[in-house]
Amino acid sequence: MFRCKAISCYAGACDMLSSGRTRRGSWGQDVKLQHPWGKTIEMKRSAFALTLVVLLCSGSLAQERETRERTREGQRRGERDRREYRPEERNRRQLGVKDPAGFKTAGKQIFSGPQPGEKLPVFKATSLAGDNNGKELDPTRLAGNKRQVLFFQDVSRTAIAGLLSVMDAIGKIERKTDKDLQIACVFLVDDADRIRKGLTRAFPLLLERGVDVVAVSQGGRDGPGAYGLNRTISQTIILAGDGKVTRNFVFPEPLLYADPHVLGGVAELIGEKRETVTVWLNEAAAGERPRSGDDLARRQRALGGKLRGLVEAGKLTREEAGVLYRAAFPERQPAGGGGNRKSRERDRRDRDGRKREKREDR
Repeated sequence: MFRCKAISCYAGACDMLSSGRTRRGSWGQDVKLQHPWGKTIEMKRSAFALTLVVLLCSGSLAQERETRERTREGQRRGERDRREYRPEERNRRQLGVKDPAGFKTAGKQIFSGPQPGEKLPVFKATSLAGDNNGKELDPTRLAGNKRQVLFFQDVSRTAIAGLLSVMDAIGKIERKTDKDLQIACVFLVDDADRIRKGLTRAFPLLLERGVDVVAVSQGGRDGPGAYGLNRTISQTIILAGDGKVTRNFVFPEPLLYADPHVLGGVAELIGEKRETVTVWLNEAAAGERPRSGDDLARRQRALGGKLRGLVEAGKLTREEAGVLYRAAFPERQPAGGGGNRKSRERDRRDRDGRKREKREDR
């Protein structure tokens, strides 16, 4: 390819020079025959043509090399992104659990939010999903005496993908322990409509993974005023128990995977050994909550959508729809009425809701 370009460049340069001789010839003089220094001028023209060829070809070669490098880099980046966001690759990663005291940010220390030992301030947010969708709430008061995991983060698709991965890991811990965890994800954005329109599909995925509160801060990108969050930080994770902060993790860029120190902080929060939690995270637990990409999860969502449509059309009651759903997916209910306290509370709320609907129908 380079040889062909060189030949074409040389031919183009010769055409330019020959056309110049033709124009001069049109004035009635032949420079080569009549000028006493014709040979010298002809040699200069040849040297100029060769120089022009070298410049043009070197530019073409450099451009071609740059194009090849960009293509290779794009291919490498695309393969890397596919590995990072491919669920089956992510699930095969071995998750580690480290001492949270060893956590540090690259470079100088960065502070964002209340520090360990400080009281967890109350704050107001607007719910984006669940039973309280659109309502004002305080995640800290909803938690009561439960241990809390609070995510304060900006809005981007990369941040959401990383958050789902982190919640996969924390969800495994939550299903293994008998300690109650209240998990809240509070987005920091000045325009709340932006997140409602752009990330609505992500909210149910967060709820499926065990997030109790998905909300947007009423303080905009700065977050709750009492928290003193750093607006240049992409993600701040706060762990708290008995109303006080136990650990604070600051990430200038959003996590793509669960950080081992954060998982160590969660292990500390529920009073489990890090070695035990490591086993929980890396074992293939039977009966685990299906992920959004699994065939079982797709079938559950499809049936749930059909039953919901029948209920809204008045052809089925909610109780009848629930019976059909449980009959289709009996594995959803653990044998012997197991499950942690959070699952039992959700079942109780569902039963209370059905009772209220019956009373209203009467």
